[in-house]
Amino acid sequence: MNTKTVLNIIGLVAFSAARTFAAPSVEVTNVQQQYPWTNTVDITYTVSGVKAHPKNSRINITNETYFATFTATKSDGTTYIPDATSAGNVVFTNALVDGDGTFTARWNPRFNLQETGCTMSPSVFRGEENAYLIINLVTNAQGRYEYWYEPMSTQDASNERYNTDEYKTTKLVMRRVPAGKYTIGDDKVSRNTVHEVTVSQDYYIGVFSVTYAQWARIVQGSAATTGDLTNKRPKDFVSWNDIRGSALIGSTPTTGICALLNERTGLKGFDLPTNAMWEIAMRSGVTTRYFTGNTSAGMYEYAWVTGNAPSGNSLPVGTRKPNYWGIYDFVGNAWNRLLDIDPSGNLATITDAFTPNTTGTAGNYSIRGIRVGFGGINETYFSNLNANAANAQSQNHGFRLSYFAQ
Repeated sequence: MNTKTVLNIIGLVAFSAARTFAAPSVEVTNVQQQYPWTNTVDITYTVSGVKAHPKNSRINITNETYFATFTATKSDGTTYIPDATSAGNVVFTNALVDGDGTFTARWNPRFNLQETGCTMSPSVFRGEENAYLIINLVTNAQGRYEYWYEPMSTQDASNERYNTDEYKTTKLVMRRVPAGKYTIGDDKVSRNTVHEVTVSQDYYIGVFSVTYAQWARIVQGSAATTGDLTNKRPKDFVSWNDIRGSALIGSTPTTGICALLNERTGLKGFDLPTNAMWEIAMRSGVTTRYFTGNTSAGMYEYAWVTGNAPSGNSLPVGTRKPNYWGIYDFVGNAWNRLLDIDPSGNLATITDAFTPNTTGTAGNYSIRGIRVGFGGINETYFSNLNANAANAQSQNHGFRLSYFAQ
């Protein structure tokens, strides 16, 4: 197929999103290689029967959130032509469909396309609503942070979308953890014995630890240096008071980054996660010792630690593999501060994920993060902080935020 050839296409697929909604449909109207040939194909398609979501809504996306998906098949009828970013013979997924109309998707075939014709089969499907909470850290004229919720088509597609500089510097991205019951704990490596905890409502947790760049925009503002505004390493040398002020456990943050986010977004509910909230998100739906299995084998793919890190300092977030929910750096890089007092025991008595542990030495706040590779294999979840932990700062102590509506 030369650079000017239009692909012969066939495709009209109707897809019923739910019984209560009208069945949307999508039709491919043109498939054209870009000229000069850049291994990119433009797919023009028309969608009907899809209700638009309110573009100006900062709070909710409606329950009718759709994506368009395309499957390309070679003319022999047997071989799929996968997208360049896909692993294996999978479909190419476009972005959000904003209601009825005609749109153009960009397709980058994995292979140099030399077909004289192929079948392009489109469909429309509903994504997982409100899977991500996005906060824009660049203020508007009123000095506010805008925020919105975004859906998810597939986890891999969302990982690719959000693991970019934008979401580590000028925006903050948080992943939804659904309400339900979860099993946490492991007698061998955790101070949690195996037990079940309840999540009474959805909550969100940071896809990344808060970076220097995000900290600079929220806390330092105009005083931030150019270097800090582009620094994608996890913010360390940060204390409990820096994060949430002098507020006691169970109280609303009074100062610090949590209070600033609550004020500037108009949302109420940014805080450190509890031990249980952190572990549920870390495990990402699995109950094995680690989210990758019962041994630490393979953890180097998910972690920057002594065994593979090129320096002794933390490295930019999101540069190792994420867990199954697309959340990065639960393993290695920097420890995460938590809302609980360090239990110096186990937390099996905590059955409500939103209830922090308050039993133990006041001031000894928990931090969390599996460490692998320090002097061999050191499979430790916890590290104790001293009695001055409210003001203590350490190079290894960072944090990720949580949010649940108050």
